[in-house]
Amino acid sequence: MAIDTQSDRPIYQQIADELRTRIRQGIYPLGQQLPSEAELVEDFGVSRLTVRRGLAVLQNEGLVEIVRGKGMFVPAPPPVIAQRTSRFSRAARRSGKGALAAEAEALGLSWRSEEIEVATIDLPDAIAGVLGEPRGAVRRRRMWVNDVPTQLADSYLPESLDQEIGWSSGTQAPGGIYGLLEANGHLIARFREELSGRRAAPEEAVALQLTAGAPVVALIRHAISHSGRVLEYFDSVAAADKHTYIYEFDAPDD
Repeated sequence: MAIDTQSDRPIYQQIADELRTRIRQGIYPLGQQLPSEAELVEDFGVSRLTVRRGLAVLQNEGLVEIVRGKGMFVPAPPPVIAQRTSRFSRAARRSGKGALAAEAEALGLSWRSEEIEVATIDLPDAIAGVLGEPRGAVRRRRMWVNDVPTQLADSYLPESLDQEIGWSSGTQAPGGIYGLLEANGHLIARFREELSGRRAAPEEAVALQLTAGAPVVALIRHAISHSGRVLEYFDSVAAADKHTYIYEFDAPDD
């Protein structure tokens, strides 16, 4: 490709523009490796430094990523597709699998949950205010899909509820924590989820194997009983480039 040396647009930006167009047109498909720096230098007739500056623009936009020891790639589609409308159905829980397990296996992906900590703690004020008790049980996990860490997930229960159902002491039921709650008579009427985007904190970036300041999705979920009691407070941080969240709901009449 010929570079317009008379343009007011910097040469490295022109390179980024052209590569961005090639990605969007499918010339470089999702999951494919880009040409090497040497090949791009020859293609554009510029220095290696200029090519690197152009690639850095696309990397900051999330359109390309470096795979250590291999080169620059167009990121593959997100491996985790979360169907938020149906993932917490009782039918799904009766299958004996948690939501992540069911979704990963449906996509032909391997998964595992790494337990980091189970403890009874003094709850942070924000969580205590929602659960209605100053102390609670917490279970901290790191979720892996296809041997890649994708999510940090912390679940909190009020201490009195945990003591009743034996969750932190290892009691289990089909369908995970929600199956255990309902097996003990605590039926879930609805869920409330709050999604927000931000940059990963340093410790989150390390745990999820992300670059410093990479984008993440923070999700807070309340599992709520028919009486309005919040049974579980769920707090997670997920790698933004590894998840797609899908919601489907009826249009309100009013």
